[in-house]
Amino acid sequence: MQSGHTMTCNNEWDHLEEVIVGTANASKIPKPTKSFMSCVYPEYELDYIKDRVGTWPLKILKEQSEDLEKLSETLVDLGIKVYRPEIKINTLFEWHWHCPRDLTLVIGNKIIETPSPIENRKNETKAYEHIFRKYHEEKGYEWIKAARPSFKDENYQTDNIHRKPTLLNKEPMFEAANCMRINNDILYQVSNTGNELGGQWLQEILGNQYKVHILHDLYSYAHLDSTIIPLREGLVLYNGSRVTEENEPALFKSWDKIWINECVKSPPIKNIPWGASEWIGLNLLSINPNLAIVDAKQKQLIDKLNKNKIETIPLTLRHDRIISGGFHCVTLDLKRKE
Repeated sequence: MQSGHTMTCNNEWDHLEEVIVGTANASKIPKPTKSFMSCVYPEYELDYIKDRVGTWPLKILKEQSEDLEKLSETLVDLGIKVYRPEIKINTLFEWHWHCPRDLTLVIGNKIIETPSPIENRKNETKAYEHIFRKYHEEKGYEWIKAARPSFKDENYQTDNIHRKPTLLNKEPMFEAANCMRINNDILYQVSNTGNELGGQWLQEILGNQYKVHILHDLYSYAHLDSTIIPLREGLVLYNGSRVTEENEPALFKSWDKIWINECVKSPPIKNIPWGASEWIGLNLLSINPNLAIVDAKQKQLIDKLNKNKIETIPLTLRHDRIISGGFHCVTLDLKRKE
């Protein structure tokens, strides 16, 4: 880790000190755009989603809010400072403020608002601006906002959703959760929510201090944090349904690996579409190299972490698959200490 950056965020596992936790309030199926259908619900028919536009049932929002509050309380009990979003805009066009990790990268002392390919998310980071401004003005963080994409229909394809990403490579677009930080190396996944031009833009922003590794043919649907999860220096967690010895990043060839080949699924709720696969169960939050917050249902994962001397705090997000976010997704670390 570079000198001068020991109090910022250069990886996924250093001691967490300050973090944002999202909110389930006002989460909904928004009025679907071409970009939303392509990136979020490519396997659903447009009419099916249109018929379900609006806030999720109150029971779902209440339960998810309870679980997010429990997560926040747990983090505070661990001595971690917790911030929450302030919703500024709430119409049927906006999706949610559930996953601060999705749209913002904190790398070193840079806060980078990324150019999401989903038009329904274009105002989402306004809910975090009061926090970013504080870090910029009081703590000297550099605050960078990517140019807003055009969201033109020609950026998306839906003819071959199982074999290649729906997002085409016409202008830089990606979500922050397509990335993983490993000190001076950044993994960048090409998928429905990130194209190659986005990875090139990120490399330009970061300069030669970091190396962006653009990954193809891992998982085309969305983000990276349920596929490859670096746990500490020399140990990585792999989703065994997506990662093989043939396609794993060269960066991890010499690392120890934990392979998980199945996750315990949440039961479906009638007439509610899934926003995330069952692999959201791998979406954990590292508190430090020896402690992680993990989905309580994932006994195999907990057992394997414990065998690798990582203690776990089992918690629940009852609607992680519906509102699309596990413990890594619903948080954004602002400050970690080496």
